Amino acid sequence: MSFGGDDLYYYMEWVVHAGGSTVVNHGLEYFFAPANGHLQTVGKVIYRLLFGIFGADYDAFRVVDVLGILAVAAVFYLLAARRLGPLLPLAPTILILFLGYAWELSLWAFDMHTVYSLAFGLGALLALEREDRRGDVAASVLLVLSVFTIELGLAFVVGAIVLVGQRSRWRSRAWIVLVPIVLYAIWWVWARQFGFSTFDLHNLRLLPPDIADALGSVFGSILGLNPTGPEIAPEATATTSAGMVAAGFAVAGLALRLGRGAVPPTLWAFLAVALAYWTMIALGGRLPDSSRYVMPGTVMVLLVAADALAGRRFPPLAVAGAFVLLAVVLPPNIAKFYDGRHKQLIGAQAGRTEFAMMELAGSRISPSYSPPLDEEVVKLGGSFGPALIPREYFSAARRYGSLAYSLEQVREDPIGFRQMADAALADAIRLRPRLAAAPAGAGGCEDYDPPAPGTLGYLPLPKTGLLLRARGGQPVEIRVSRFAKDGGGFEVGQLRPGRWAILRPGADPAPDPWRLLMGGPLRVCPAGPA
Repeated sequence: MSFGGDDLYYYMEWVVHAGGSTVVNHGLEYFFAPANGHLQTVGKVIYRLLFGIFGADYDAFRVVDVLGILAVAAVFYLLAARRLGPLLPLAPTILILFLGYAWELSLWAFDMHTVYSLAFGLGALLALEREDRRGDVAASVLLVLSVFTIELGLAFVVGAIVLVGQRSRWRSRAWIVLVPIVLYAIWWVWARQFGFSTFDLHNLRLLPPDIADALGSVFGSILGLNPTGPEIAPEATATTSAGMVAAGFAVAGLALRLGRGAVPPTLWAFLAVALAYWTMIALGGRLPDSSRYVMPGTVMVLLVAADALAGRRFPPLAVAGAFVLLAVVLPPNIAKFYDGRHKQLIGAQAGRTEFAMMELAGSRISPSYSPPLDEEVVKLGGSFGPALIPREYFSAARRYGSLAYSLEQVREDPIGFRQMADAALADAIRLRPRLAAAPAGAGGCEDYDPPAPGTLGYLPLPKTGLLLRARGGQPVEIRVSRFAKDGGGFEVGQLRPGRWAILRPGADPAPDPWRLLMGGPLRVCPAGPA
């Protein structure tokens, strides 16, 4: 896997201004400028540190992301064990570790923002349970870190307000939540200059169905009821009626529990976090069943359940039943991991192949070339990320290391990626037939015909190029290939009858020869040095 999508904004150290213009910025503004409308200062600091220590080694970023998942599971277990004892919470903790329906948080390092915001927020609620000065200070610091990682932290601020507000000393402890609120408000006012818009109040109408969908996706994930497989978009949990029914029974059970009274204060806090989070998703116009939103909702639903069941004694058979259920729900979660893994691998393979061709083109690359702007590369399934122009990409590569495959890895790519490589390289160096004068003599010239009607014949294309002229009265399609020797080539133009053109690929460090594939009869002559 490799950097792709939003990861590349951090690799390039871009600040996005109003109107979508990007500027490379290595200063303080970079850390506080909104990323896609979000406050992500902590994530930018983590990325900068990892880039500085490990360069562009994506393994380091994946490790840090997984450490965040472990932290979330650990804090969840501590909170749940206080309510249910040490053994029963192990089952949902293991589920959190292998929650495949939330695969983006585990397989895409960039979603460490959500992971660490969740870990900090849970840590803040755990610290508040200490009911002492140290716990209060720790909670406020953790809330600030959560908010400055991504806005999920604001949901935990709401939960902390609910929790602190139920205590008798709430006035003297209000500073715990006021600190993150004030800091976020200051940032929000300053960041308006970047022209972002995270929430739209018109989306309030989406709140009821979005909360229902969020609950359905969470319960479908917890119980392994959501579908998997290539026919389902990997980024979605594809909420099913079974998940919705399970959510309905859970809501009804919670209502009965609330009706009995004697509700632990933390249950209201956990419930407030979940509702605030889903409200922000709705206001942001996001899809509530997206895999990146499943884990926070799942964790909070499980904590609400733990509080609702707190104080009960569970017989060994009930505990054993929880682990039997875990064994049933893990396989579909693991299957969803594979769905996400497939998508991530395709994106990484495409991106690293494209960067390899940019680097192979070197100084000959068109200054404005970028694979996401290359229609042929897009058609072939490439360009997973923002448009990096050569000057900015090469600068980042010198600073942190290359994102490209080696040529050996490109040669081992499946045919589709090698065709993408040929298209990207040909467009990067603008390999096209250009009008040229007729050769001075016929020495070395030969006539070529395709091997059969409707087929493409090919011949070696030297670095110095060839002079070409269509024979007969019809235009002749010209295609080239290099790494995709077993493919149909990439069209670079057509030759009109009676006109000479030169096709010159030029030299680069790769020994792999270009091939010219012709769609009709040609007159071919050697071209002299450029």
